[in-house]
Amino acid sequence: MNFVALQNTRHIYDLIGLCAEFGVEKAVVCPGSRCAPLLIGFGKYPKIETISVTDERTAGFVTLGLAQQSDKPVVLVCTSGTAAQNFAPAVTEAFYQNVPLIVLTADRPPEWIDQWDGQTIHQRNLYVDHVKDNFIYDEENVDVAEKAFELALDGTKGPVHLNIPIREPFYPDSIDEVNFTTEIWSTRRKNKINKIDKSVWDEFELVLKSSEKVMVLGGQMEPNQELVNVLNQLGIPVVGDVISNLHRVDGVIKSPDLLFKNADNSLSPDLLITFGRSVISKNLKLFLRANKPKVHWHIGLGMVGDPFQSLTKIIEIEPVEFLKEWVNKFAAVSQSALTDREKDDSYFNLLSKAQIEVDENLISILRSAKFNYFSAVQKVIAQLLENSVLHLGNSMPVRIANFIGVNEQTVDVWCNRGTSGIDGVVSSAVGHALGEPDKKHTLIVGDLSFFYDRNGLWLNHTFPSNLQIIILNDSGGGIFNMIPGPSNQNGLTDLFTTPHERTAELTAKEFGLAYTSAASLEAIHEWEAGILEIFTDMKTNTETFKRITKKI
Repeated sequence: MNFVALQNTRHIYDLIGLCAEFGVEKAVVCPGSRCAPLLIGFGKYPKIETISVTDERTAGFVTLGLAQQSDKPVVLVCTSGTAAQNFAPAVTEAFYQNVPLIVLTADRPPEWIDQWDGQTIHQRNLYVDHVKDNFIYDEENVDVAEKAFELALDGTKGPVHLNIPIREPFYPDSIDEVNFTTEIWSTRRKNKINKIDKSVWDEFELVLKSSEKVMVLGGQMEPNQELVNVLNQLGIPVVGDVISNLHRVDGVIKSPDLLFKNADNSLSPDLLITFGRSVISKNLKLFLRANKPKVHWHIGLGMVGDPFQSLTKIIEIEPVEFLKEWVNKFAAVSQSALTDREKDDSYFNLLSKAQIEVDENLISILRSAKFNYFSAVQKVIAQLLENSVLHLGNSMPVRIANFIGVNEQTVDVWCNRGTSGIDGVVSSAVGHALGEPDKKHTLIVGDLSFFYDRNGLWLNHTFPSNLQIIILNDSGGGIFNMIPGPSNQNGLTDLFTTPHERTAELTAKEFGLAYTSAASLEAIHEWEAGILEIFTDMKTNTETFKRITKKI
């Protein structure tokens, strides 16, 4: 028995038991030697499923998807050196989306840093600005693990980083030597309950009574049926673009990017109530910056942005709790404006009529247009199955879907809008599909984004058969033909659009996935696992985009 090796890694096996105590059910691990005790420990631990992914950047986004889907912490493991740096994009996305990743990076002993020793870099504060905190976990500092895990789950969730220096020897002679503590950790975790002082409610009542136009605006959020149920009781306008998951709300204003493009100040609210994270709609942002509400309250925990430069008050409480109290205390006050004026002149009806007009114009334009990726996405979304999941790539796919909207209320929508990068889009969807095998998942992704993240298909694990990947292939980055700056650069435009002639057919064959292509609406079939690559013309897409945004 290699007693030294076993003792040298005892604290690491204890760490794995602690992960389970904090609700970890899955760990995504990347191969390496320095991380061997972690790989062996997670691989042997019976209560945690271990998923092996070779590419660290892919592994990070697969972990993100798993954690988002389950709303539980998921562990991410790699060896020392640049492997850990490849986690940075996913860790950053998790930070801005409040996702509890437990990042465990194996490291060389500190005395070997800057000594030209292989796979040795400065790892201590590698993600310093994009994690809730960094910790060094070694035999002398085992207490930090419990503190780190509590922090990941406390209040606003988020990623934490434990850097783990591991000295040789670290391979046991046999995995039979590996065992886990039976000690029950004494952690007592309680959800914080925040209450709002009476003076705040008194102020809110005065604001409501003095505001003729009240708007509730949701940013990016996870699906939350309880929140939707409360919003349906308010009787005031609710605005939410596609990543808010508020398409479940009755009469939601779902097309802010089109509706507010050329709106006048009759649509500006006196009182704006916001919750959630980022908003896609640039036109809504510009409108509210130019037509600032008199009062703007943001409801929620964690980091709060001020994208409209109008914020007057922050209420640190879960939005659903605030809205429940609002309904109980002041629903009649909220709706009093409707009784004081003719119904057709109400703020709610002004916005509702504008939404109907937007929908009608969009349908009219797409019916008369040549085949384009707006029409293609409209058909894909119309065919989404009940109780399924829609994943949206960044750049154009999420914007197209934001124009089209989602009507099926049982569909969940996810997108990496924490940082809005195209990296890791495929991998995140794969993580979701692996973590939720009983639901059908559809990813709509651009061609460049797909090819950039092809390693998301490369799993040391069975590829999820419940995932359909829709690739919008217009032979490059078509969005740069729609942005005034790049499109005006004459011969240099290709540096932005990066034209190509690649297809995903051979990629699908390499990974054993079913592949079909479409160049017309008729060829777009209903949900089917594998890859559906939709080919459109970049020039036609640009012309359609200009028609949509100009007329609507």
